[in-house]
Amino acid sequence: MSDGGSKLSWIAELRRRKVFRVAAVYLVAAWLAIQVADATFEPMGLPGWTLKLVITLAALGFPLACGLAWAFDVTPRGIERTPPAGPLPAVPSSMPPAGPGADSGPGAAPPAPAESVAILPFADMSPARDQEYFCDGIAEEIINSLCCIRDLRIASRTSSFQFKHRSADVREIGRVLGVGAVLEGSVRKAGERVRVTAQLVSTTDGYHLWSESFDRELSDVFAIQTEIAQKLVQALRVTLSRQERQLIERRGTSNAEAYDLYLRGQHFLRDGTDITLPRAVEMFRQAIARDGRFAQAHAGLANAQAIKGLWRIGMTEEDFEEAFAASRRALELEPRMPEAVIARACLLSMQHRNEEAERAFQEALRLNPASFDAYYLFGRHCFGSGAFEQALPLFEAAVQLRADDFQALSMLCGTLERLGRSEQMREISARTMQAIEARLSADPDDSRALQLGTVQAAKLGDFARSRELGEHLLRLRPDSFASLYNAACAWTVMADRDRALELIDRAVMHGRGNLGWIEHDPDLDSLRGDPRFEAIVDRLRVTSGAAS
Repeated sequence: MSDGGSKLSWIAELRRRKVFRVAAVYLVAAWLAIQVADATFEPMGLPGWTLKLVITLAALGFPLACGLAWAFDVTPRGIERTPPAGPLPAVPSSMPPAGPGADSGPGAAPPAPAESVAILPFADMSPARDQEYFCDGIAEEIINSLCCIRDLRIASRTSSFQFKHRSADVREIGRVLGVGAVLEGSVRKAGERVRVTAQLVSTTDGYHLWSESFDRELSDVFAIQTEIAQKLVQALRVTLSRQERQLIERRGTSNAEAYDLYLRGQHFLRDGTDITLPRAVEMFRQAIARDGRFAQAHAGLANAQAIKGLWRIGMTEEDFEEAFAASRRALELEPRMPEAVIARACLLSMQHRNEEAERAFQEALRLNPASFDAYYLFGRHCFGSGAFEQALPLFEAAVQLRADDFQALSMLCGTLERLGRSEQMREISARTMQAIEARLSADPDDSRALQLGTVQAAKLGDFARSRELGEHLLRLRPDSFASLYNAACAWTVMADRDRALELIDRAVMHGRGNLGWIEHDPDLDSLRGDPRFEAIVDRLRVTSGAAS
């Protein structure tokens, strides 16, 4: 990793082992002890050297306290040696990527950190069994709320949700995902009532660490999510900073219909295609219409419009205005809302207001230093503007936060390629393909995995696999910009110039596409200078308003 990435990793390790927290507590306690000694020793008739002894012992104890904090953890199972973070392991393509600390090989895995958890999708126990999106949404919102905690490792949604509709022992889940606990539960939604059950189970011995049922009005579901997140943190004995506690305890909505529409919007937003993003926008608009003070819905609208704008998907000046307004309103309602700041940063980036965009991304990281989205999207901004050295540590940090996220791995791979670091690029490319194959084994129709898998297989020289994935992708999403664009990149790498140009031409039709991205994407380098490619770029330059 780069020096920036190494520093981030070192600081993250000190935080994980709670060295900073122990040092701060020790210094405060030592200062108080010295003040008490200074005030009481002389009246008690003790000799002057005793105060010097207290000061000396306090100084000598400081490195000892920090050393013990580094070496040991206080966990729900008692005092244990802190497991090393170690390098993120490579995994076979038949198995999903393991979280930090998990062993992907056939041998025994080292124990996972106690402060690590996977949130499984909640089971739908509703009478009609028609609330799957609602159940998934609750689990995902709990994941999102916990991701702000630096001292708690959360398995990504992609990793956790591979166990959906699968019967698996929690100890096996812990081994695969490298987590010390699993949160599972169920939701029964009937009329205006909802019953949510949740249980936190240790992956070491299968014992329950905490369980509870919540039988409430549907309007209380947002509060239930917050309560589950808080009790999970308490059960794992994770100490929250004031900033982290504020992020977990953010207000939501008590309007059940607004919440339902918000979850539908989040579902479409995660899919993130030019087909589903307009649907996400509409869902968030409807949620806001039902509760104008629902800050998360305003942030969702800003983000959906921002992602639309990222690829110029049906984006108008009115859409930009709506997105900026939604971001402002979200921050008026909840001043500490990183996702609203991230949306603003992306919008500024699209308008080539680079200095303002960078300040906004940095503000988002200040609000939530553990935000994967902030690192990842900041990295994409830098990559799209050609600042590859700046993008590198940002993508490295994103991969640190989500080791199995194939999108972050893919962007890291592309950045290393742009910087000419061929050996590292090949290593990351192989690791990216492993993560993609793991995802496709769980969902063969995952469009994003197909898009990036088509490109990565081509880069690894597996042209047969690249064509197989690409053709499946184009059958599945024949008119999607992202599908056409990534397929064009793959066929470019495979030196099929005519097919690549036909695909990129279809992709940018109607002005779709990020001009800066296409101008800097190394996958398209062999097309540059071809009059047909330059004509396509010129057409996009005019339609995107970037003509000189």
